[in-house]
Amino acid sequence: NKMLIVALIFIFTFETIHFIVEKPCLTTEWEEYKLKYNLQFSAEEDVNRKEIFVKNCQFIIESNSRNLSFTLKMNMFGHLKKNERRGHLNLRKPYGFYEAEDPIFVGEQIPLDHDWREKGVVSAVQNQLNCTSCYAFSVVGAIESHFAIHTGTLKELSVQEIVDCSVGNGNNGCDGGYPES
Repeated sequence: NKMLIVALIFIFTFETIHFIVEKPCLTTEWEEYKLKYNLQFSAEEDVNRKEIFVKNCQFIIESNSRNLSFTLKMNMFGHLKKNERRGHLNLRKPYGFYEAEDPIFVGEQIPLDHDWREKGVVSAVQNQLNCTSCYAFSVVGAIESHFAIHTGTLKELSVQEIVDCSVGNGNNGCDGGYPES
């Protein structure tokens, strides 16, 4: 009798999890996703991209069900494989970059976590689209937050101005650059 109850609980739990994981990744969501990000594929490619989308959607749902300190959401990279997403990041190490072997700690112990969003000093996430100007987005975001922390006012600054005006200082506009340039 106990084995039957355990088996029924297992089946119910498995079916519930399967329903929760599969439900948000149905055809309607895939079609809405493609419309939102203006994506068009051949019939064969559509099947492949939907499969990747479903797997990424399942990963998001499973991750969010673990009650971590962050929440994942679907974005414009949901139809891409991991190696394809890397190509959109355009990250590179600056020339002469190194990491100190023995970091020096001075002053008080730093807390394990601190969420500046709770203080209202972090600007909204922005999309650099096909312009590989993450160097400008990171600098502008840091300056906006620094200003907000010290003045209490979060001001939106121009990323485009950094992209345009730092070309003579070692950056390449939309073809990449370094925050320190």
